[in-house]
Amino acid sequence: MKIIFLGTGSGMPTLERNVSALALIFKEKNKIWLFDCGEGTQQQLQKAALKLSRIEKIFITHIHGDHTFGLPGLLASRGLQGGKEANKLQIFGPEIVEDYLNLIQDITRTYFPYPIEIKTIPADSTQGIIYEEEKFLVRYLKLFHNVKSFAYAVEEKKERKHFLIEKARQLNIPPGPVYRALKNEDRVCLPDGRVLEGKDFIEKFAQKRKIVICGDTYYSQELVNFAQGADLLIHEATFSQKEEDLAQKNFHSTPVLAAKIAREAGVKELILTHISSRYNSRNKGEVKEEDLLKEAQEIFKDTFLARDLMEFSI
Repeated sequence: MKIIFLGTGSGMPTLERNVSALALIFKEKNKIWLFDCGEGTQQQLQKAALKLSRIEKIFITHIHGDHTFGLPGLLASRGLQGGKEANKLQIFGPEIVEDYLNLIQDITRTYFPYPIEIKTIPADSTQGIIYEEEKFLVRYLKLFHNVKSFAYAVEEKKERKHFLIEKARQLNIPPGPVYRALKNEDRVCLPDGRVLEGKDFIEKFAQKRKIVICGDTYYSQELVNFAQGADLLIHEATFSQKEEDLAQKNFHSTPVLAAKIAREAGVKELILTHISSRYNSRNKGEVKEEDLLKEAQEIFKDTFLARDLMEFSI
């Protein structure tokens, strides 16, 4: 899996940071799950060479404009590019997301020429499973914000398998049907008399991957529990710790609070995003973006600061 950060700013876009959106790409099937869709996400997708037709699911963390103003336009453009029955799209999020899209369509007379399934989180629910398939499931957790805001955990259900193609090549095994049989861990008899066991060409990874992507939030013990053991935690860091009172007042986080959650949850890596424009290098404030990273790394060393179009593989 690979993550591309399409927008890493908060509130409004700047020359350096667009507003919130990130793409989770499943390399083996080249499908995309989009998390949030702020203004300008379409252009960011083009810069990242990602096709709208590859987006299968969109997860909205909360309804604030810097996370959703790009959604109606993206859906409309997807239709203009020839989205049909085969390009079905699923949208997940708070119950108000469905009202928002219905209202936009009614007012603008916009038609989406492909099926859209909207699955909303029950109004009285604080956590649960919102999506499940053979290989992955997605959990949600209600966060601490001034509107309903959620975190999503994408969790692998089964162990991963990797076909040792170099080993097969070194043994001069012909590609094609033989490779497919070995990938299925079947026994294969070659024309030259060799008998191969598929299991000898498979490397298994028992540890299942887990990615936690947070909407806007202040610190909560519930999020610590939710993120336990994650390979990656993506967490907002809107304000510097020097403005922690402002963060709390506005139901946002600081790098220090995000780092505490990462440390207490025992995650492997933390990426900070949703950075306020006040820390932009063009501004003359005493705190800069690099200072935000230092604040977090003093508590949790394996912290990174997201930047637009940054890629991260898991």
